[in-house]
Amino acid sequence: MYLGIDLHKKSGVWVMMDEKRNVVWHDNFASHPLDINAGIAKIPAPLAEVTVAIEPVCGWRWVTKQLEEAGLKVHIANPQKVRLIAESRQKTDFNDARTLADLLRANMLPESYRVCDEIYELRVVVRERHFLVSKRTDVKNRLHGLMTTKGLHFVSGGNPLHKKGKKWIDEGGDEIARELLSVIEELDMHIDSLTEKIETSAKELPEAKLLMTMPGVGTITALTVLAEVGDFSRFEKAEKLASFAGLVPKQRSSGEKVRMGGITHIGSPYLRTAMVETAMRIRPGYAPELQKFIDTVKANGGAKRARVALARKMLAIMWVMIRKNVEYDPAIFQKNRRSSSFSAIRKESYLDGLLDA
Repeated sequence: MYLGIDLHKKSGVWVMMDEKRNVVWHDNFASHPLDINAGIAKIPAPLAEVTVAIEPVCGWRWVTKQLEEAGLKVHIANPQKVRLIAESRQKTDFNDARTLADLLRANMLPESYRVCDEIYELRVVVRERHFLVSKRTDVKNRLHGLMTTKGLHFVSGGNPLHKKGKKWIDEGGDEIARELLSVIEELDMHIDSLTEKIETSAKELPEAKLLMTMPGVGTITALTVLAEVGDFSRFEKAEKLASFAGLVPKQRSSGEKVRMGGITHIGSPYLRTAMVETAMRIRPGYAPELQKFIDTVKANGGAKRARVALARKMLAIMWVMIRKNVEYDPAIFQKNRRSSSFSAIRKESYLDGLLDA
């Protein structure tokens, strides 16, 4: 028996079919532990014979845990790939649940990776910090805009976030500016607390210490990479990890024509952002082999493409470091240079041979 569950925040539709695609049972249950147990009790088949397909939405982690504790085998569907396979003009919760069950029956269900609870908790902390930092940046920009609009940046010392500017605001310079400044200080406190948790976790993870041997990689970047990637061994090649981060170019090829576009942006935005920011930290005089790579690509493709290419390459090197349990070595770059041509760097796999370095 194959059970598809279309889960929502408040309720979910359960549809079960047999090997012949016959819908043998369906029902609606609220998304609450007691109702989930009630749904499990109503399944008209031995639980050992039932396989479940569910998408990772809303409270999927606690729901799948409850289903597995009851003895059901659960598969986590990849929402994006399921949508591409089963796009329908008649989209209903019943049809969505039936589609999940049918894909599972046909052994065509594209599955998502589920990290362990420890990595999941680390991921929550890292993403929460990312969210708060983003909001703090928004408030800072709003404060700058307010001061500029009112012409107060002249009398406050030029920058409201510097010592002189803060003093002017605190002493009653502008009421709205004072409110915004208090919000920034409140966010600072929460961000510092999360940063402390991340730094503590980094000391307990040997993989984090390994990643921090790479130039430009600090505690936050290392923990972000580990939290988002999870198990590095699930990526057969480094280029698949780069694809997971959305750092590989789009491709539209037909016949002998090969067209390469910008990066896909499909995958973990947190991992992609962390790697691009890491690439931005590389400056002349710091990590010569990395700067040389930037200069080579920049001469043919521009500064922005050079930074993205470096981000992709650094992530590939991280994959090698974790898989081989070795610290960063500049020789990896020097031994694997392919071509100074930007088009060659984009079209050829610069990842070939990394494991032989």
